[in-house]
Amino acid sequence: MYFFIKVLISAVIIATVTKLSEKTLIGGALLKSLPFTSFLVFFFMKYEGRTNQEIKQMSWDILYLVIPSLILFIVFPVLLGKGWGFYSSLMISTVVMCLGYAITLKIIA
Repeated sequence: MYFFIKVLISAVIIATVTKLSEKTLIGGALLKSLPFTSFLVFFFMKYEGRTNQEIKQMSWDILYLVIPSLILFIVFPVLLGKGWGFYSSLMISTVVMCLGYAITLKIIA
């Protein structure tokens, strides 16, 4: 039951962001940029009895891994702006982002 509550909360957030994006792109972007997933993870971890030290470590780990995810938001619009197709731009920027993750994980390991 607890798992389904987590799924329901997550689904409501995603649906809300999607609906807001239909009305205003910047509003949707603002909501998407907020760390709702991280907030939920922190609350769920605390509820499940995890220590503050574990939650702190999760917060640091998220910070380190946000950096390579930003690569997608740089490469994707640049490729689209240069006339690349949507799917090829998304695929290439995803591959570059994954390379960024691999490099970051090697550095922090």
